[in-house]
Formats: sequence, structure tokens, C-alpha cells
Amino acid sequence: RARARARVLCPMANRETGITVVVRVRPLNEMERSRGDTEDGVRCVNERVVQAGTRQLTFDAAFGGPDQQQIFEGSEMRSLLDASIQGYAATVLAYGQTGSGKTYTMSGPDLVGDMDVSIGGEAEGIIPRALRHLYSALNSYQSSRQGVSYAISASYLELYNEQINDLLNTNSTGLPIRWHAAQGFFVEGLVVVDCESVDELLMVFQEGTKNRKVGSHQLNKDSSRSHSIMQVQVTSREAVQHDEAGAAGGAGGESTVVETHGRLSFVDLAGSERLDQSGSVGRGAKETMHINSSLLVLGQVIAALSSAGESGRTGHVPYRDSKLTKLLADSLGGSSLAMMIGCVSPSTAALDESNNTLHYLSATKRIQNRPVVQMNQFSGMAASLKSLRDEVQGLRAHNMQLHQQLSAASASGLMQGLTMSGRSSPQQMGPAGNGYGPRGHDFGHMQRTQSVPEQMVRQQEQMAAEQMGAEVQHLRRQNAHLQMANNLLQRSYNEVKRENETLQDKLERLERVFVDKDHDEGL
Repeated sequence: RARARARVLCPMANRETGITVVVRVRPLNEMERSRGDTEDGVRCVNERVVQAGTRQLTFDAAFGGPDQQQIFEGSEMRSLLDASIQGYAATVLAYGQTGSGKTYTMSGPDLVGDMDVSIGGEAEGIIPRALRHLYSALNSYQSSRQGVSYAISASYLELYNEQINDLLNTNSTGLPIRWHAAQGFFVEGLVVVDCESVDELLMVFQEGTKNRKVGSHQLNKDSSRSHSIMQVQVTSREAVQHDEAGAAGGAGGESTVVETHGRLSFVDLAGSERLDQSGSVGRGAKETMHINSSLLVLGQVIAALSSAGESGRTGHVPYRDSKLTKLLADSLGGSSLAMMIGCVSPSTAALDESNNTLHYLSATKRIQNRPVVQMNQFSGMAASLKSLRDEVQGLRAHNMQLHQQLSAASASGLMQGLTMSGRSSPQQMGPAGNGYGPRGHDFGHMQRTQSVPEQMVRQQEQMAAEQMGAEVQHLRRQNAHLQMANNLLQRSYNEVKRENETLQDKLERLERVFVDKDHDEGL
């Protein structure tokens, strides 16, 4: 809780971005083939368009067939992973009816009872592939950027019958959801595992996935009976110098550790189902009721945000009507990057449910998020200082390049002038200097014809010099404004730092008062 209170959201790119929406049309499964179903329900027309019945819908990407690697490479998965390293929150959601291939897409095969979750191989799901790429990217970042360190931790929960359970500690059930102004909704009491290697992170994934509630019914023999969220925290730390001398590697100067808190959330939603088709009774019917109820509220949230994306006016969004939508509030219309993978069956028998899924996917495309980098207040100010300093250094380098180009252009113009004057020197003229050579050729006429291009060259050089000079002046003014902003930000940072030190002194004096009071009462 103390760590959550210290965290604030620092916007780095003040712009809105849509949610990436992709569709996966799986092959017919064994149950559908045994019924004699055909694949005429939903199919991929091309890499972005799917056809459902007589309708054609366009998404950011469309995938057909069993290829897991194609989905990982062809979606925005790599971009989301890289963004989490930079301090952004990123969410991947799998959505669709029961048996549509969501868990297979996210986790891979063999999610049955106490069997091992499949790790490795061509059928490996998006989550283990993403975890491997994350560590590979972290190693690349650390080798290219000195003074930067990263720490990885992970948690894994499920929402089962509107109750939050810790999948890494099966005795921890019924956990509460709390709200914090900076962090938003979060689950209190989750086990968080520090992972120093990709193998440890994969073990967290494997352990949590094995502990999910799984059931069987007429629509799916291995049906997930809960929504699950695996969350990976990516914390980076980098020392940023306050002055330019320290930033350039000089001695002395104060520095601040910029700490960002990226986050990756992998959400595998339980599938919607109809009781008359699934045949669930007793506990299974209760599970179906809770699943459909939470998905209904999710649909209402998507509809409200989609309408806001079209009209530009945000009305009431019912995040608080369900625990699921509370946990997804930051991913839908919040400060996170997000990608939704809609999974559908190609079967004509499932066309109605597939159309419902595609309807929600189309609405999700219109939702706008505003991604921000998550960092504390001091880190935000230090990062702003570093950004301004880097921009000033870039402008200075550009200025120097323009000066060099201007000098080279001037030298080139001078050499051309000397060459042209040498061609019409008095030694080449006749004895009387009348422009005729020893053989009576009219060199004066040649001189007159060469003066025209020479004048054009000089005019072009003058125009180029004037343009460069104007750009240099513009960059100098920009440098002056940036330096002023840099100075103001530095003064603001120092003021906040002094205020923080004053508050710290008051807190220490207050603690001493309480300690002395307790000591006197003890005596």
C-alpha cells in the first residue's frame, strides 16, 4: 500500500490512442467436426477483413488457422512489450464465446486438471512467448544503455463467481478490491513474486494457470470457469544528472533516480454461454450465471466508451457495477495501451455467438485511451529535465552542422569564383587587351557567356546562405526558450525538494515527540 501511495501518473505523450483489435478464427474442433459442422460461418477474407455470414468487417488484423507464432508476430504484441519496458501499462485481452479458443491462444494447449501447462513448441501461447520476448528485450536494453537496471515481478489472480482468488496461493480467496487516486483499482493481499530470470517468470505463469477453475459441458470439455489476469510489473531505474556537466560525464553534480513502473496484464476472459446449449446444472449453472453477468457489464462499459469515442462526450461508464470492469478500468478508456483478441469459431452453428463477439470488437475499436508513463513525482520532473536537456543538445548539434554546411558552401563559392576569374585572365587576351587571343579568337565573347551561369551560382549560394542563417536564428531562439524552461523546471524541482526536506524534518520531530511521550508513560 505504501508503494501504491508514492506512485503518480506522469503523462509523457499527451495524446489519445485507440485499442488494437484483432480477430482469430480457429479451425473446427473435434466436437464440431463430429456434428458435421461446416466452416461457412466466419472466415478470413484477407489479413484484416473477416466475413461473418453476408457481412464483412475490418479490424487491425485477422488470423485464420492454428499458427500461434503468426498471431504473436502479426499483432501489436511486440510493441506493447517494448512500451511496458518504457514505463507504460499494456493490456492484452482475449474475448469470445465458450470454446472459441481464447485460452489456447493466450496460454497454449493442455490446460486440463493437474497436467503440466505446455511450455515451448509451436503451440505455445501468447503469454509464454511474450514473457520470453520481454527478457530478451530487457537484455538488449541493458547492453545498450549504461546505468539502467530493471526488476520484474508477477502476480496471478482469477475472478471466480465474483470472488477474487490468488492463483499463486490457493488458500488466499475472497480478496478485496481497493481504490487509490494514483493507482486506480487494485487487489489487496495478492502474492507478488520477484523474478530474476525468464524461467522463474514462466514458473509463475505455469503455476497460476494450473490452479485455474476448469470445467466441462456440452459446448467445451475444457472450459475455463473464471476470468484470469496475470500481471507483470516492469520497474526500471536510471540515474539522471541535474546539470549538463554531470550529464556529459563530468565530475560532481546532483542526480535523481528516475523510476518507472511499466505493467503487462494478460487477461483471459471466460466465455459467454447459453445454458440451453451448454447443459450446465448445479454449480456449473451458477458459474455460467456469474460469467454472463460480468460479461454483460463489460459489454455495457464497452458500449458507453464506444459512444463517447464517436460523440466526444463521456457519459456514465458503469465500471463499478462489476469486479471485472473495476479491474479493467485502466485498460478500457484509461491510461493503458491495450489490445483485444477476439476469438471466434468458423462453424455455422456458432454464427450467432460469433456475430455478438464481432459486434463488441467493432465497438471496442472506437474506444480511446490516453497512455501515460507511470512514475513518481520526482522521477517525472527529472525525466522532463533530461528530455529538455537532450533536446537542447540536439539543437546545438544541428546548429553546428548548419554552420559547417554554411562554411563549406562559402568556401565552395570562393573556389568557383577563383576558377571563373582564372579562365578570363589578361594572359589569355590579345596584345592590346582587346579580347582577342594570339590566333584571333574572340575570348571576350566566351567571357561574356560564362558570366551568366556564374551569376546564377552566386545567387543560389546567397539564397542558401540566407536560408541557413534564418534556420540558425530560429534554432537559437528555440535554444533560448528551452534553456528558460530548463531553468524554471530546475528551480521548481529545487523548491519541491526543499519543501520535502522541511516536511521530513517536521515528521522526524513529531516522531521524537511520540517516542518521548511513550517513554515517559512507561516510566
